Amino acid sequence: MKNLIVILFLLSNQSFSQDHLSNSFWGQVGTGINFMKLQNTNSGFNLSASFNYEVNNNNFSISFLHSSEFSLFTHPEEYIKSIELKYGRSIDFSMRGLIFPFPFLLIIKRNFDYSLIGKIGISYNESRERTLLLEDDFFDNRYNSKNKYGLGLPIEIELREEITNFLGMGVSLYTNFNEVKNYSGFNFSLYVGQF
Repeated sequence: MKNLIVILFLLSNQSFSQDHLSNSFWGQVGTGINFMKLQNTNSGFNLSASFNYEVNNNNFSISFLHSSEFSLFTHPEEYIKSIELKYGRSIDFSMRGLIFPFPFLLIIKRNFDYSLIGKIGISYNESRERTLLLEDDFFDNRYNSKNKYGLGLPIEIELREEITNFLGMGVSLYTNFNEVKNYSGFNFSLYVGQF
């Protein structure tokens, strides 16, 4: 973690000393659907947050994802949490109109900036799984549970739309191959920062 901060600091200083380098940074929060094998279902609801730094189309990010099952009467809920460090490359382009939040905004007669970003990295994952049934009630089933921990390989493809110089929206598809529980999914995100 300290090494990543040092690298980001050095890259940002280098970008100020050389005019031909371009850098940007932004935070993002998002939500979406996660697909993974759980005891009662194969999908879950997720929340994510990340901080991104980009210099000359080289993207560095640290992110957190929490995904849990859709369950009202079964406790404890099964979940997976992931902390990810990722590196990627972006392709920037302009296009007339906005894709998000509604595609009909393509009729806007103005070009907006977009970035297509591919990322890969390493993650630390934690999951909780239910084991033995302890209490079987009509509205409340309680189970014993166990936690698992392990490393993973996250991969993500993201489309970011810049609405203004500091506000954007986007969508991402991701997967994580790991020792704990493989999962994949998609997110809709809001971006705030300096693009």
